[in-house]
Amino acid sequence: MRKPYQAVALVLWLAGCGGGSGDSASSAVSVAAATPGAAYGITLTNLQIATALYLDSQRTPPGFLQDTAPPAQGPVATAHLKTTDIAALPASTYELCTNDWNQALSWSETAATYHGVYASLLGNSSTTSYFEFDRLLPDLPPVYVRQRVYLCGYLDRSDSNMAVSDGPAGVLNLKTAAAADLRQLVEYLWRFTDWNNYGSAVLSSTATPVPVATGPAHQLLIANLVAGGSGPGCDRIDILKWEHDLDPSTGALVRSLSTLWSFSAQQVGSAAAYCGG
Repeated sequence: MRKPYQAVALVLWLAGCGGGSGDSASSAVSVAAATPGAAYGITLTNLQIATALYLDSQRTPPGFLQDTAPPAQGPVATAHLKTTDIAALPASTYELCTNDWNQALSWSETAATYHGVYASLLGNSSTTSYFEFDRLLPDLPPVYVRQRVYLCGYLDRSDSNMAVSDGPAGVLNLKTAAAADLRQLVEYLWRFTDWNNYGSAVLSSTATPVPVATGPAHQLLIANLVAGGSGPGCDRIDILKWEHDLDPSTGALVRSLSTLWSFSAQQVGSAAAYCGG
């Protein structure tokens, strides 16, 4: 079984995102000053976006939801238990939920062995959203593993498929789900996607303007680097819109993913050079 911390990246926080350093690589092409994101509230130029991705200097914007790791624990991995953690060939991959603490503990025990090594249980806790089981994996160095299981009374993900980024995303079981609840959930879900890794960054997190009758919607604009995607020497950078729409009458969540624009760039030392787009 794959170790959960292999798919979990640490979130790096900055107060702001700087652009190129002013050398010829970052200023040679004037078209790089274009700001196609202005229509979406993004003030960064394409070149500044590329620089941030190459330097891994900004994963999330200011005000984004935080999930602070325990202090002085060394490497920390956080993962929500999935169907693949408790069964070899599940019909689909989604994050588990239960309202029964004993069931959650049983799943945690099933998933507590990684490559033949057992992660000892140190403690447990719970929130209004999930159960958490804290374990220590005796690697070199030891890894503090936070296993989580959603409370079905908060979120049931059984109709979702983690292999894709579109389609059903579960049911948010809150009696009165507001736009702020949806934002918190979407920002939290991002942490357990492949976008929470080097080569990707959230540029903005905003409510989507929609007619009141359809319920709240929330979107993340994400810059994602595709290495070598523009041919030899240049990478492709896609600006993606990942949106979640909430049906307030049922709590049903639906995801959609679209590409807003793309451009090409390459890393030159500690800066980025614009290839076009």
